[in-house]
Amino acid sequence: MTSLTHDEASAFPRVGLPHRVLPLMRQLALRAIVPVLIVLLWWLGSRSETKGLFIAPPLDVVKRTAEDFLSGNPAHLFLGDVARSDLVPSLIRATLGFWLALVVGVLIGIALGIQPVLAALFQPMIHLGRSLPTPALLGVFFLLFGTGDWPKVLLIAFGIIWPILFNTIDGVQGIGTARSQVASVFKIRSRDVFFKIVLPGAAPKIFAGARIALSLSLIMMIISELQKSKNGLGYLLVYDQRNFDYPGFWSVLVVLAVVGIVLNVVLVQIERRVLAWHRGVTSQHD
Repeated sequence: MTSLTHDEASAFPRVGLPHRVLPLMRQLALRAIVPVLIVLLWWLGSRSETKGLFIAPPLDVVKRTAEDFLSGNPAHLFLGDVARSDLVPSLIRATLGFWLALVVGVLIGIALGIQPVLAALFQPMIHLGRSLPTPALLGVFFLLFGTGDWPKVLLIAFGIIWPILFNTIDGVQGIGTARSQVASVFKIRSRDVFFKIVLPGAAPKIFAGARIALSLSLIMMIISELQKSKNGLGYLLVYDQRNFDYPGFWSVLVVLAVVGIVLNVVLVQIERRVLAWHRGVTSQHD
């Protein structure tokens, strides 16, 4: 076997680089087509004589978003006045509601998945709770828990817990009796069964439910802030709409879209790290 000279070896990166860059550029171009079309339709709508009164031009919205939500002050983490007064409280409520739903949903889901008797007992109650439209319960939560932040956090948690709960139950029940029998035969401790068999086995389904719940949490965040609120993005949407401030209204929608994308990317990265073992196992079976 002949070894490559230094010049030959150094030539490979220059030859291979276009083969890696071109597919990446092609993929980025394909992903950019739909957003560009959306912005184009948005701009055309803003030029309409009738609907243009309610649809602010994209450039005006971008300027308004930068003015309201960004600043050049490092002491404020480069956040503008509106970001500190409305965006941050909304994100805190959504984050608390998501983690509350995640913890409670996983714990209850594991219990119901392990014990079929409990699942049979509470199944009617769970399906009843899932079938209730959460926005209709907004007044009930305010009546029971007051008008502060916690009713909004609890409403968010109640509205998004269902995909986590059902996916956890399905994930635990999908582990199978073979592994349970192996744990029983080898007399593995209950704590090890929980942390090394049950939780890892159900983790892919739990993450799938968490991703659905995360997107729902932004919707529930807006709904919870439409009434009895003094700040938040939901409150800001209603305030701008009532004052015919359509650039401000559309800037809130842009910020919501950006927040949704960022949160999804963060959760996907966490999922890839936590479930790296799962991708390796499934690739072996492919």
